[in-house]
Amino acid sequence: MKTKKQTSLYYPKELFDASSRWHIFPLLKSLLKEENAKTELFLIVNTIQEANCVIIPMSWNYYYRCNTIKQVLDYYKTIPSNKRVISFVFGDKGVRVPRKFKGLVFRTSGFRSKLPKNHIGMPVFIEDPLKKHYSQSTIVQKPYALKALVGFCGQARPFGLHNIKEYCKITLKNSLTLIGYSKRDVEPIVSAAYLRIQILNYLKASHNVTCNFIIRKAYRAGITTQKDTHPSTLEFYDNIVSSDYIVCVRGAGNFSTRFYETLAMGRIPVFVNTDCLLPLSQIIDWKQHVVWVEYNDRHAIGEIISAFHKRQDEAALNNVFLKNRALWEQHLQLYSFFNTFFEKDKNHI
Repeated sequence: MKTKKQTSLYYPKELFDASSRWHIFPLLKSLLKEENAKTELFLIVNTIQEANCVIIPMSWNYYYRCNTIKQVLDYYKTIPSNKRVISFVFGDKGVRVPRKFKGLVFRTSGFRSKLPKNHIGMPVFIEDPLKKHYSQSTIVQKPYALKALVGFCGQARPFGLHNIKEYCKITLKNSLTLIGYSKRDVEPIVSAAYLRIQILNYLKASHNVTCNFIIRKAYRAGITTQKDTHPSTLEFYDNIVSSDYIVCVRGAGNFSTRFYETLAMGRIPVFVNTDCLLPLSQIIDWKQHVVWVEYNDRHAIGEIISAFHKRQDEAALNNVFLKNRALWEQHLQLYSFFNTFFEKDKNHI
């Protein structure tokens, strides 16, 4: 049996801030918890000489906010050339990583065609929803129906004053970036909630699919406390498990958390590609796991889903469900993702 190679990691303490937990590199944050200090896959070491990989410990957003970019770049110049260097961009809205940095930049957000090749798609890391909400680890299989059952539970809103306000905010932030006042990425002027309602309306008008939609006016039904125990959360996951396919469209950032929740639940994302940066795209054949809809083809989304569904039967459909759950377990959880990347992405070794 092949033993897994352990990756040794070093991070410079002078660039670390334990008080800004949201901005700590996700893998490092987990490993620094006492119970996770040692794993069969990763080990934090005390000197750079012992390390296979050097982690820039905080997000680029954090270093811009603290005006310490020069300190980071000065440290980067001292790292031996034979050491892999990794960093990350946090959150919905990206920031411009200095061109002098040639290490890897992991991120959930961003636009694939506009980013340098050293920017790498990273999953949204979630708790296992099957175990958390259903106390099980085996997916629910489903009988095959002639029409695809397409689900969605979440925020989607028609055009209104809120869209105009959103467009104005994006325009202002883009202007601040273009004049050099801000280091945020320039964003397309898009309202995610309006884009979603457009796509859901295309599906409602289609005779090729059956719709299973719960449309909300606010994110997470407006709930801000005790989210995990609120009935709307279980309703969200029940919507996924009761459907075959789930509409996954970008949110405030150019990515979808729902995409990973759908895979973890063993269902098939209907992935509307808005120039997204998917993780492990050189390893995973994503079109074997999702219904792929290019943004410019969104008006035909019903026909695209139907064509995919007609190629399945009950055994084939449930096999995709099983493969999607396995994909999430083996490659898209925190440790499994970074282990897969370090072991198999030969273009970045």
